[in-house]
Order: sequence, then structure tokens, then C-alpha cells
Amino acid sequence: MARRSRSPTINHPDQWDLLELPEATAVMLTFSGRTVDLENPNFDPFDIKDIARPLAYQCRFVGNTIAYYSVAQHCVLASRLAPAGFEYDALMHDCEEAFTGDWPTPWKVRIGRTVIARAIEPLKAALARRFGFRHPEPAAVKRADQRALATELRDLCAPHRVNWRDLPAPADDPIIPLGPDDAMAAFLARFEALSGAAAGSPAPGGAGGGRS
Repeated sequence: MARRSRSPTINHPDQWDLLELPEATAVMLTFSGRTVDLENPNFDPFDIKDIARPLAYQCRFVGNTIAYYSVAQHCVLASRLAPAGFEYDALMHDCEEAFTGDWPTPWKVRIGRTVIARAIEPLKAALARRFGFRHPEPAAVKRADQRALATELRDLCAPHRVNWRDLPAPADDPIIPLGPDDAMAAFLARFEALSGAAAGSPAPGGAGGGRS
């Protein structure tokens, strides 16, 4: 069968026509028109907006919150709760969810954390090379993530019993939820402040290697 000609609407070198790929279901289309091969991901052409936008447009806790609250805002909060030297890593700690979605913890437990981690590893490693954050995740980043979770459970979820012995203390300040556009702007501003570079260029460590 003859190969379909390239679509006249796809004229950017980083954008592919999915109908030209042998197995399009293994490739994810992003909002900017770029594509991700989930088995062999390459994020070299990607801009930070390819991360910020989907994170800002998906809600934590599968939307089971008293107000809209995005993964992007969660990442910003974690970065502000992280100790000095780990703020950027905390900002980027869930960046793969721009392509996987936010897995609720109960589903991680039910499916198996190891199974999910193995499937996601190529994405996370490739993103770490492109955007220069530490991978595997440092313990300091995990603790900041848990503090953010404790704060979200306190401020955004229905009244419930929480075993606080399993989580660090929440942040003192309450969360003010942002809509998706404001959350995206907050994420991009935090990225630019922490990376010391214009949004879209490699963060410290650059493409091809994480920070030491």
C-alpha cells in the first residue's frame, strides 16, 4: 500500500502526521502538535510549555476537590516547600504526568507501583535529560511532595480521617486554588525563576544530563 503523503497542514520540523506512523496508538499527540513515542521518547525539541499546559489542565485527585486544583499548582507548591537546592527538582517532579495523566495513589496501589514505575521510566529519564532535573527523585523532593499532599488534603478535600503519622506536617499557609490558565502562568514563572533561563531553554544541567 502506498504511503500517505505528508499533510500540508504539518509544516513544523518537530510535528509529525500520525497517519504516517506505522502504529499511531503508541505515539501521543501534544497540544502543540509535537508527538511522543512512548517506547523511545525524545524530548529534545520540546518547550517547557509542552509540560506546563497539560499539567495546568488536569486536576489533582481526579477532580475530587472542593475547587479546581491542578497538577501544575501542586508542583509549584512542592517547589516552595522543598529545601534550598531542590526547588527546581520539586517543580519538575511530576512532569511525566503531562503525558501519562495524574495517577491517583489508590490506583497506584491497586495496579502496583513497580508496574507503573517501569512503564513510565523511559519518559521520566528522557525528561530529566532534556530539562536537567535530578532523577531518580531525591528524598528531599519526595518529602516536599508529601508536605504538599498533606496541605492539599487539609485545604481541598472533603472532611475525612487522615493518618498524619504517614505524612509530614502541612504547610502553614492555606492553598488558594488557581484556574488552569493562572496555574500554567505560575508554573512557567516558577520555572523561569528557578532555571535562570528563558522558558523553553534547557534548565541547569541542560539537555542530555541532570544536575549533580
